Amino acid sequence: MEKYLKVGTILKPRGLNGEVKVFSTTSFKSIRYKKGNQLFIELEKDNLLPVHVKKYASKEGNIDVLQFEEYQNVNDLDPILGKDLLSVKDENILKNNEYFFSDLEGLTVLDENKNELGKVINVEEFPSQITLKVEKKDKKSFYVPFNDFFIKDINISNNYIIINVIEGLLG
Repeated sequence: MEKYLKVGTILKPRGLNGEVKVFSTTSFKSIRYKKGNQLFIELEKDNLLPVHVKKYASKEGNIDVLQFEEYQNVNDLDPILGKDLLSVKDENILKNNEYFFSDLEGLTVLDENKNELGKVINVEEFPSQITLKVEKKDKKSFYVPFNDFFIKDINISNNYIIINVIEGLLG
């Protein structure tokens, strides 16, 4: 079974010809949104609607405009508004020692003495920085800024991340 990555969320129509505004969460817009590429709209869990990119325009920040071959009229867009846009997870676009943020979810978070602190439950992208949301065993969460000061080692194959813990970080 193929694995999918969320690349964005369809927000609202733009104009009358079937274009939509998308909040993009991909770092590979020019690859994912290339004309003719197949994407998938997640109508419901495990119910994916294939669509093909007809047109892509980058707007401000994470907002982009897409048009799909399958949608030529604003009146047809209601069923897909607010839905997530997915792409097949393609490892070939990554360089050596790169990974997708979704690969970090589920990894065990350790301090520099290798004490377990929790597990990554989400990677959140804020305008100022990317942050790991970590859930402790007591189900309380804390956030770790995704930068070189806090993240000391990421080992996908051994399923862990080592972080620098400073006072107040763990809540």
